[in-house]
Amino acid sequence: MCTSLRARCGGCLSVAEPEELTAPVAEVFSSIQGEGLLAGFQQVFVRFRGCDLNCPYCDTPEARRLDGPCRAEVEPGGETEEQDNPLNVAQVAELVRRLAETRPQGLHHSVSLTGGEPLLHAEFIAELATQLRPLHLPVMLETNGQRPEDLRKVLGVVDWIASDYKLDSTMAQPVDPEARAEFLRLAQHSRNFVKIVVTDAVTSEELSRACAEIASTDQAVPVFLQPVTPVAEGIRPPSPRDLLALRACAAEYLRDVRVLGQVHRLLGLR
Repeated sequence: MCTSLRARCGGCLSVAEPEELTAPVAEVFSSIQGEGLLAGFQQVFVRFRGCDLNCPYCDTPEARRLDGPCRAEVEPGGETEEQDNPLNVAQVAELVRRLAETRPQGLHHSVSLTGGEPLLHAEFIAELATQLRPLHLPVMLETNGQRPEDLRKVLGVVDWIASDYKLDSTMAQPVDPEARAEFLRLAQHSRNFVKIVVTDAVTSEELSRACAEIASTDQAVPVFLQPVTPVAEGIRPPSPRDLLALRACAAEYLRDVRVLGQVHRLLGLR
């Protein structure tokens, strides 16, 4: 499968070789996954720079910036070194390999490609996931769930898709509902789960509409209601009573609804 970036020029087809693909990376590090279906597992994280949304509750706002160096751990939980951006695929694959091969064998469960929004760099991700295959670690893509055409470029080379369903009440601006629906449709052809960040502004009616849409695509997909982490003034999670009511609402439409906050935040990890 060719995953190189292609661009049409006149009547010719020019192809960018894998080593020519570059992307801005914020950090490469080892930590405990704190969200969703793989929470509790240790992963190697590759955090890409850049994002096409502006979520008020974003907990990694520095990753939205395209400028800045890449900070990479030399060993899990140890010192970091800086590299100039952008990096090519081979450079990022080597940073991942350095952490993934740390003893004891089996320390890491998988690799997480996160952000920012990693699908802004879809061709890069497709090639990176291919080059990481010799590590025998599943690759999980964490995405805001709004870029279906870019998702098509990585289906088949990533093992897990962890996508957000953005509720309008939690956003500064509404997202594209057609893109969101198409993303859900495509993601069902891979191992996937959905995360819905909920704040005290979310109503049962809004969540019902969201869960009905998700269920129309896949009623059995695991869905995680994630109480927002208060990262800014005015950002508050639902009350415990409201959270239970929201879960009950979601369970009317979906078979696998779980409530899980950001575990890594509770543990003091990034």
